[in-house]
Amino acid sequence: MPLTITASANTQDKHLSEIYALIFHNEKLYSAAVDGKIKVWHPSLQLETEFQAHESAIYHIAAMKNTLYSCSNDGTIQAWSIDSLKHMKTLLQSSEEEILRLYVIDGRLYSGNDKGILSFWENDTLICQFNMVEEIRDFSVADKFIYTVRDRDVCINELLPGDRGRYVTRITLEGSSPLCIVGNKLCFATRSGNNICIHDNSKASNFKKLGQIQAHELILNAVCGFEDSTLFSGGYDGKIKQWNLDTLECVSTCEVGFCINSICIGSKGQVYVAGDNGFLNRLDNK
Repeated sequence: MPLTITASANTQDKHLSEIYALIFHNEKLYSAAVDGKIKVWHPSLQLETEFQAHESAIYHIAAMKNTLYSCSNDGTIQAWSIDSLKHMKTLLQSSEEEILRLYVIDGRLYSGNDKGILSFWENDTLICQFNMVEEIRDFSVADKFIYTVRDRDVCINELLPGDRGRYVTRITLEGSSPLCIVGNKLCFATRSGNNICIHDNSKASNFKKLGQIQAHELILNAVCGFEDSTLFSGGYDGKIKQWNLDTLECVSTCEVGFCINSICIGSKGQVYVAGDNGFLNRLDNK
């Protein structure tokens, strides 16, 4: 079934600038953009509410239980109530760094910045930090491994028992952001930025390369996994593509007509894509 655009944000409701982040949480879609606003949408892309979270660009957002987190080039991580959207806490405030990415897993929050510091938060309290040496443009966490990437290499780091903040780099793979883990596969852009590498996400196989997808004509900005074997990708060419990771074949392509910065999946498998000039679409397999 081909991917088809089934809904779009109304012109009067959309962000006035680039959308950098999308998440789907508790049956609502959240978008964050260069205008510093977070908007809350019904799954059908009817705008429910919005608020000014930062005075400058929001790079990423994440949600855990009843808390929404946002990070910005203003050097802060902010926590907001999901129910009231009221400000709860400033986790971090720094004039010397930009927080680029957030990630939630197993009830814990992780953040990565432009100085290469990955921070681990529990109950909104900083527990420890890992110095990953270079800017963290994207990252993921699974079990005892941390996967970080900038624009030339993906580093797979294993956390060590004992003192917090200690790790060893198990392997470095040629690649670039973005990256994501889908089932038992690690997916990330090639150094050229427009193709996708697929690796076995297993220490036992030494993270063996399974293949490479000739994906897009222009640079990738976003990849997103669904279930165990489906990957969605998008970027500057304005195309969202759906891939079967078992066969490494493209099963559907849809042109949305704008540069794609972010992709997320809804609870019913709907695909949300956002990017240039506040454009936001919902796609379904029909």
